[in-house]
This record gives sequence, C-alpha cells and structure tokens, in this order.
Amino acid sequence: MVFCLVETGCIKSSPNSNATSAICYVSVMNEAPYSSTADVYFNGTKVNSSGIAPGQFSSQYGSVVPGVYTVDFKVTGTDSLLYEIPAVQYDTANFYTLILYNTGPKSPAVSAARIIDDFSAITETSAYYRFFNLNPDIAEANLYLNGSAVQTDRTPLDFTNPSASAFQPVNPSGYAIQITNSATDSVLAALGATPLAAGSVYTIFLQGTGTQPTIGVLPAAY
Repeated sequence: MVFCLVETGCIKSSPNSNATSAICYVSVMNEAPYSSTADVYFNGTKVNSSGIAPGQFSSQYGSVVPGVYTVDFKVTGTDSLLYEIPAVQYDTANFYTLILYNTGPKSPAVSAARIIDDFSAITETSAYYRFFNLNPDIAEANLYLNGSAVQTDRTPLDFTNPSASAFQPVNPSGYAIQITNSATDSVLAALGATPLAAGSVYTIFLQGTGTQPTIGVLPAAY
C-alpha cells in the first residue's frame, strides 16, 4: 500500500510554491491488529487516499509543509475517533513516523505515537536498522541477524523510547532474520537472506497477533 502525504491538497507543497525549500517528511504505520482500517487527518484534513488497514504502512515518506499539526486517526469513512496525537511542531527537514497500535494483548484499545527518525549519523559505508516489537500479544521479543541476537527483550511499547528507536549500524550484507519469543526462545517468524544495503536505513518489525506473527522490513524511502 502506498500512503503519501504529497497527495493531500492543502498540506502538500506545490512544485510552484515558495514552501518547496521548507519540507518535512512523515510516514504512517497501522500496527493495531485488533482495531479498524484508519484514515489520518492533519488539522482536520484527511491525508490518505484510501483507508489504512491493520498491518499496512507507508511505502515512502510523504512531504509536508512544516508547522504545528494535530493528527487524528479515525475509523475509515466515519468521524469515529480512534486516537488523537496532540498538536506539536513538525520541523523543516525532519523525518517522522506515526504509529497506531493496540495498547494490550487482544485488546481493541488503541494509542498512537510520533517517532522522530534521526538520520544524522547515517554514512555510506554501513547499513542501518532498528527493531520494533509491534505485536501486542508478544510481551517480549528478540531479533536475530544471521543467528546472532542483536536486540533482546523488546516490548510492544518500548519503541516510544528514543534510544529504542535509534538506528543501529551493521555491515552491508544479506541477513537471515529471525524473531523469537524471549520467554520461550521459540521462533515467531523468520525471513531468508534479506539485503541490507550500504547507506540505507531499515525498520525491522514484528507485527500481527500472537497466532499470526509476521516480520516487516521497511526501507526508508522519500
């Protein structure tokens, strides 16, 4: 699914606008498997072209004119509010990820968070990743790359901690990715050789439910 704020009319920067030099970037992830397909509103203006179903996410960042925005997640096609991220500044040249998530195991209750994506330390010689446990039913998860544990005991809500959402460098290569349950060390989901390229940035995440966990690998693209 493509979710791109550049499609959105009043908050996009026109190619002929003086605001083209002042842009920030936003992506959205609906990681609330027990909730609804969602629409996203910036200061009351809908910014997605189609509803974002649980498990769907932006394939690239959308460009947004910097400013103060209240972000509302609503049930698609209705005015039913799922969650509101209060008004906050979105700064020029910064990158943000908005995540809608369930707040507990098998719970329809939702919350949402704004993550600042810091690319300031990215170089052309390393690949970079971060890992989120976005499965509300898995209390703690471990991430393995090529059989080595690189992230352990990650909880469904710890991604809101800036240190937990920071990108980590690794050697550019193809990696076998496994995510295990920290309590039992059983494999929850796995991917074969997945390329992590030099100078590129990836979000690796566990999504879905306890009975249907899956791995997502999202390259940063804008």
